[in-house]
Amino acid sequence: MGIMNRLLPFFGDLFLERFTGRKRVETIENEIWVPNPAGPALYAHIHRPSESMVNPGVVLVPGALDSGTGFDRGRGITAADVASLGFTVIHYDPSGRGKTGGTEDYWGPAHQGELAALLGFFDALPEVESGNIAIFSFSIGICIAAGALARCDLPSVKYLFDWEGPSNRFNITQNDTHKHLKKWPSSDVSFWGEREPALSIGQISCGYFRYQAARDHVQGNFKGHAIELVNLAGRGKARWTRMNANPPGTIFHGAKVDDYDWVPDFRNHKGQVLKYFLDAQDRGF
Repeated sequence: MGIMNRLLPFFGDLFLERFTGRKRVETIENEIWVPNPAGPALYAHIHRPSESMVNPGVVLVPGALDSGTGFDRGRGITAADVASLGFTVIHYDPSGRGKTGGTEDYWGPAHQGELAALLGFFDALPEVESGNIAIFSFSIGICIAAGALARCDLPSVKYLFDWEGPSNRFNITQNDTHKHLKKWPSSDVSFWGEREPALSIGQISCGYFRYQAARDHVQGNFKGHAIELVNLAGRGKARWTRMNANPPGTIFHGAKVDDYDWVPDFRNHKGQVLKYFLDAQDRGF
């Protein structure tokens, strides 16, 4: 993201309130361990408004091989940023990462199953408005989020907010040139068949919002991954779909990429991301 994200640490309240149209509130946080019947307990933090006891819930799913504690700080979107807008937020360390035990599953069935377990736990907390939960996934975290929603019964999830996730094994591996994924080439049908978002996004039944900058954080100016996922969700079981400011339910055509709304560099900052997130929460499309 651009220069606005570098300025936000100094003018955070002013910028976030301007772009979201919502006044921020003070937040509190605590750490917990979430039971996981199929594996190790999950280390997690909960952030929520200090004066409000029951709020819509948000589950943050990290990208790359990151742990959830990365959402506690930094120049990007933090858990406190989201909570300050009126949400109870949970972020967690997937198995094999951070303080959670077990083995790294690389966004596969174990990671998807533990997200489902975490959602069941989170939905039952008294500080969460039951049945009003959003999953907010970052980058390749879409493999975990879409996989869990497709394979598990998760009626508490109102919508999935996808920040620039990849769509298939080819753009994930960058046509087998991604040095950290050499172990799992695109020809590995067994591995990617359990992880590829394009194979699961059409099965999700909640709403689906896609945030996509004109210049993707990994894919550069390529837009095919965003178009693929939104179209598959729209033609599938999703309750509604939307990408950026394009009309809800749009089916996108690859030959008309320049006709659609993509977030330009000067607007590609967390204020804009959170504005779209609030739109998805408040309007439901």
